[in-house]
Amino acid sequence: MHVHHDSSSAALVRRQLWEDLLRAGVPAPVVEEAVLVASELVGNAVRHTPSPGSDLIEVSWGVDGSGIMLGVTDTGAGVPRTRKPGPRSPSGRGMQIVDALCDGWGVTPRRDGKQVWAHVPFAAPGPVQQV
Repeated sequence: MHVHHDSSSAALVRRQLWEDLLRAGVPAPVVEEAVLVASELVGNAVRHTPSPGSDLIEVSWGVDGSGIMLGVTDTGAGVPRTRKPGPRSPSGRGMQIVDALCDGWGVTPRRDGKQVWAHVPFAAPGPVQQV
């Protein structure tokens, strides 16, 4: 799925992902977690990536034997990381959410940017492996 580099794109992704995963028979609690993770990754791509030349962000997902694999590809060079924002900071918790809900996430460099991927397990994640 391709979406515009726009704050409204996360809602489009949430809606389509929700429908696709429920249709595939994924349990609703896992769908909710996958939708939240995808929303955070798309939001990060919109907030932290300039849109030179192309304003499109590619979002992909698939169901494997152990969970949902999500990918968000953008043109940015920056790599997401977990932060420790102060209690009054209005932002900076997105990758903490991804870290908590996924059994792994990482970044794959691309010719014109990167793909941030995350795997939402069917079962509760154990210790997170960050790549």
